[in-house]
Amino acid sequence: MSEVATHCPYIGLKQNRAIRFSTATAEHRCHISGDAMDIPVDQASYCLTQFHTQCPLYMGSVASQNRSATNSPSPRKAAQRERDSGAVFPPAEAYTSSPDVYEEDWSNAQRARRAAAITPRRQGGVPTSVYGLVIGLLVVGVVIYFYTGTLLRPANPSVSSGAVATQAPFDPLPTAAPTLAAVVPPVMDSPVPTVAEATATAAAAIIPPVASPTMRQRATDVPVPVSANGTVTAVVGAAATPESQNMTVKLYYADATGQLLVPVMRSISVPGKKVATAALAAMFTDPRNGLTRILLPDTQILSIAITDGTAVLDFNKRPTGAGDVRGFAAIALTMYQFDTINRVKFLINGTEMPAENGIPYVRSGVTNIWNPTNLSVAGSTAVTVSFVAADGKHDIAITKLIDKTANVAEATARTLLEGPGQYAAVLKRVIPEGTQLRGIRIENGIVTVDFTQQFASAPDKNAAVRTVASTMTTINGIKAVQILVEGAPLSAAWGNEYNKNFERSAVNAE
Repeated sequence: MSEVATHCPYIGLKQNRAIRFSTATAEHRCHISGDAMDIPVDQASYCLTQFHTQCPLYMGSVASQNRSATNSPSPRKAAQRERDSGAVFPPAEAYTSSPDVYEEDWSNAQRARRAAAITPRRQGGVPTSVYGLVIGLLVVGVVIYFYTGTLLRPANPSVSSGAVATQAPFDPLPTAAPTLAAVVPPVMDSPVPTVAEATATAAAAIIPPVASPTMRQRATDVPVPVSANGTVTAVVGAAATPESQNMTVKLYYADATGQLLVPVMRSISVPGKKVATAALAAMFTDPRNGLTRILLPDTQILSIAITDGTAVLDFNKRPTGAGDVRGFAAIALTMYQFDTINRVKFLINGTEMPAENGIPYVRSGVTNIWNPTNLSVAGSTAVTVSFVAADGKHDIAITKLIDKTANVAEATARTLLEGPGQYAAVLKRVIPEGTQLRGIRIENGIVTVDFTQQFASAPDKNAAVRTVASTMTTINGIKAVQILVEGAPLSAAWGNEYNKNFERSAVNAE
């Protein structure tokens, strides 16, 4: 498949049109008219993208005005009039990038330093010839400085000084299953069945584990070798890769039946602080403890960009089958665990995917919507309750739409006691059936729930307490739960071990 030109052929530096940077800079000039002209448009939206053919300079609407008298409007104002007159341009929101789009840094310090280092655009008053002379002298000085440093620098046996690598806008993901296996080593909790056994016992909707997806190699991409222990080795001609560190992230898979999304906490290796990239790659690894894969294994991740709180994810194809939005929802929920991501945008081969119901495009913690009475979102209250999977290996939350109410805490507790309803085949009760709510109150971030005597007969005490705490702490402002039975502390029935307030525990830690 032929590649679309990713930058304008007329962009280059003022002194040398054959040289350009991979990011927007005030040093770039447009040479479409034969002379080096200032660029009045957003370089990241036009000059450095496949949409350069729609640039006003490229189409000649601004270039012709550049040749007019000095008192004529500036190219930037002419471009603005062209834009206001109805010309169609690609949405800047989807394609605008910045020098630190792919950094995924955990602080704003680096962003502030880079923003402060940006050279302001020349506003006039200095002759162009003088400006060019100064720039030329600076370039000569830099060349002499680096040439002298090269001669004096000791030889580095691990990196060849003669190789030059083109800067890639993002680090390519691992390209083979052994690479991902090295990053996320499998945990053998139970004997691993053969492929034939897994095929025989799995439901038809379950996708059997196969090789992980690969990142498509582009002409400007630099392959990143990964050693057997999962660390990134030196790349000839490229800058040294930061050391990896282990981090615990939340990933979403499907339960054994493929009906419900299940979050798991997994420790993964994160190279260069690119935690969102590493988390997305980990979602394509084999699930564990009876969970199933919902992303198509032959999907390729083309790019990941995070800018202005939006994660733009580009795939070579739909990561799930037609009409199946589970994978998109799982990816979005995985991204929303990071504070810097508030929205997601999905692209297929660079084209934005139309919105589909069931995908949380805006930050949301809602999973597994259950609407048994077909209520509207505006006319209902959403409560999230936690149950235990039928096999007992995971806690699974479902969000049920109920009649609109102002007493959310009481409605949430009663919904938990009602049980999993239509999901009874895949979720089980750990609170005895027939348990009723006697009373509830909230004070200083602690909710006290008083159950009838049936609660004390729960066969799995820890699971019963855990689901109550996980359910009630989903309510805004509630940090812990105190459980009473017939007005008395739970410890009176179960012992001093349960004489405490219960907080939300880590969900499904692997």
